[in-house]
Amino acid sequence: MKSDMKLLPIIIMLVAGGITAISTFLLGYESKTALWILVAVLVIFYILGLIFRKILLKFEAEIAEKEAKLSEEEGKVVEKQNGNENEELQQNGMEEDAR
Repeated sequence: MKSDMKLLPIIIMLVAGGITAISTFLLGYESKTALWILVAVLVIFYILGLIFRKILLKFEAEIAEKEAKLSEEEGKVVEKQNGNENEELQQNGMEEDAR
């Protein structure tokens, strides 16, 4: 998943740049003005993409941490249940031996 996230800022930047290039062409901007607008949009949206990726990675890490805690807690519950069953079996075995 992290390799997919690596391309996220670039994809956001290129989509915004494409939309900007098309709209500046359709609106009839001069070439020099259109290029400056395009450069500004590319830089701004690349930075926004980096921030967005960082937020997504943070959420992904939190989710993985919560899942690890849950699986760890489930493992402890299973061990305790198995331990109680073993004790009961041992006690039943001792009672049968005593008879």
